[in-house]
Amino acid sequence: MYHRFINPEPRPTMMKIAICDDDQVQRDYLASLVNNWAEHKSDPVVVEKFIDAPSFLFSWSGDKGYDALLLDIQMPGLNGMELARTIRKTDASLAIIFITGFSDYMDEGYDVSALHYLIKPVKEEKLFACLDKVSKKMKTESKTVLIETKGETLRIRQDELICAEAFAHSVEIQAGNQHFVTNLNMVQLEKQLDPVLFFRPHRSYIVGLRYICRFGKNELILDNGFHIPVSRRRYQAANQAFINFFKGGTAR
Repeated sequence: MYHRFINPEPRPTMMKIAICDDDQVQRDYLASLVNNWAEHKSDPVVVEKFIDAPSFLFSWSGDKGYDALLLDIQMPGLNGMELARTIRKTDASLAIIFITGFSDYMDEGYDVSALHYLIKPVKEEKLFACLDKVSKKMKTESKTVLIETKGETLRIRQDELICAEAFAHSVEIQAGNQHFVTNLNMVQLEKQLDPVLFFRPHRSYIVGLRYICRFGKNELILDNGFHIPVSRRRYQAANQAFINFFKGGTAR
């Protein structure tokens, strides 16, 4: 029996946060709060500030490595809500925290799976709570799962496990750009997986919530183009798991 490790090292805990606000005073204020949080938690943080939506989009198009976006809604030109919709077309995992002086947009925020709304002036404890959620989610995603395949034991990072499909005597797992077949059954695999990160929308499938691109009534579409069926009796729970994941809650 051999033991092989697929990307065994967890991701760095460095958090990368973008602040997009057309008001320089607000940008600087939010950056100071983020740095205070980082100092309080002893967590390394990189903060990047953007004056408008187009400048963030330009940076984001070449670097999808942001963990959180503090986003003002009311900006000239492309506003924050429109920017969030653009982001969600290709990135379902970025934690979006809206910063606004009004509560009028809360219903729209549901559509883009916003982590939270913070009303100006932003209170330190409110922002700290949001950043705690993002940090917890990042640390959770670095966990691993063990599978046996072809005489080897593999350790795979859970945040790279896209989906699993059950067949008669095996389970096929897609992780990153790699494909594995294991003799584990779905119950055994599911017990190893963090319920914050995964859900079982159908008896034959487990999916990584962060890889869901589109959620329909009868199926999920993943970032890699896979279509995953959703059973009728599991639809509501699957939908809630998807919403909770992007709000920093638990999957079930």
